[in-house]
Amino acid sequence: MEKSYVMVKPEFANYPQVIDYVKSQLQSVGMQIVKEGYIKYDALSARKHYAEHVGKDFYQGLEEYITSDKAYGMEVQGDDAIAKIRKLVGATKNPDPHTIRYEVPKMLNLPLRITQNVVHASDSVNSAERELEIFYTLLKK
Repeated sequence: MEKSYVMVKPEFANYPQVIDYVKSQLQSVGMQIVKEGYIKYDALSARKHYAEHVGKDFYQGLEEYITSDKAYGMEVQGDDAIAKIRKLVGATKNPDPHTIRYEVPKMLNLPLRITQNVVHASDSVNSAERELEIFYTLLKK
């Protein structure tokens, strides 16, 4: 069993139907949601979460977005979880139809966006470990 972190980002976490949709999509590919809940990123936790992007030209906007409101985090596990979830989530730029990043904006009649997209999913085992540690710290607050 592999673990991953999935986060419904601010703005979209305010829609219960989006959270339900993301959860049902995860479960449809055999994933189990181990722990879940609303969290609120601050600047420090955002920098830890997106450490590989700090200093890039788009980082400030990313930090402002992720700290703007509550998010909804989930520890998810299953066979080949990271790869399956990343495929389900879709690309950041130009996501394919039937992926979460494509379908949710369509469901809400919103445009597709790159930085302010619907969901985050861990891209590696190391990222998942780091992101889950941050998630559990924020969940306790």
